[in-house]
Amino acid sequence: MLDRILVWAVTNRLLVVLGLLAALAAGAALIPKLNLDAFPDVTNIQVTVNTEAPGLAAEEVEQLITFPIEAVMYALPAVEEVRSISKTGLSVITVVFAEGTDIYFARQLVFERLQAAKEQIPPGVGTPEMGPNTSGLGQVFQYILRADDSGRYDTLALRSLNDWVVKLLLMPVNGVTEVLSYGGEVRQYQVLADPKRLLSYGLSVQDLAKAIEENNRNAGGWYLDPRTGCATSATSR
Repeated sequence: MLDRILVWAVTNRLLVVLGLLAALAAGAALIPKLNLDAFPDVTNIQVTVNTEAPGLAAEEVEQLITFPIEAVMYALPAVEEVRSISKTGLSVITVVFAEGTDIYFARQLVFERLQAAKEQIPPGVGTPEMGPNTSGLGQVFQYILRADDSGRYDTLALRSLNDWVVKLLLMPVNGVTEVLSYGGEVRQYQVLADPKRLLSYGLSVQDLAKAIEENNRNAGGWYLDPRTGCATSATSR
C-alpha cells in the first residue's frame, strides 16, 4: 500500500505540489482564528457571592451572613461543593457546580436562592451580591494607587479617585468585565445623634432617620412665568 502511494506521488508530482501549497494556504488562514491559551483555563463551573458587612468581626460575619447563604445553596441541583471565607467585614461564598452545567443557568439558580437567603440575614447587616462571570484566571492585573504627597491625598481621596476616575477609564477596555476596589476608606456622611436632645424633643432615632431620608429627595423643576403666575412644569423640593 505504501509503495503504491509513493509511486503515485512520484508520477503525479505536480498534484502533490499543488496539494501541499493548498494545505499551507489553508493552515495560514486558519491559524489566526484558533483560540489558543498560553495557560488553559481549568477552572470548574462556579458562582461567587460577595457580601460586605462593615463593622462586623469574622465570627459575626460567619454566623449572620455566611451560614444562612451556605445553607440554602446546598439544596441547588448539580452542586458539588460550597466553600466560604469569612473575614472582618467581608463574606465570600463559592458555589461549585458539576462539569457541563451551563454557567448562566447556574447563576440563575444561585440568584433565585439568594433571594431566600436575604430574608434570613438581619436588616442592615449586609446585602449579598453575585460576583462577576469570570473564571479563576480572570484576574489579570492588580494595581495600587499611591500618593506622592500623603498629606494632601489620604486613603479616602485615593479610594474616591479609584472609584470615580480610574475604574471608569478601565471599564471600556476590551476584555475587561469588572474592576473591583479593595482597601481605602469609602466616603460617607454620618449624623451623630445626641440622645439627650432627642429625648428633650420627644423624638426617637427612627424619627431622625426618617427625617434625613425624606430631606434627601431630589426632583426636577422648571421656571415660573411672571406674567401668568403659573409654573410651566410641576416642581417639588
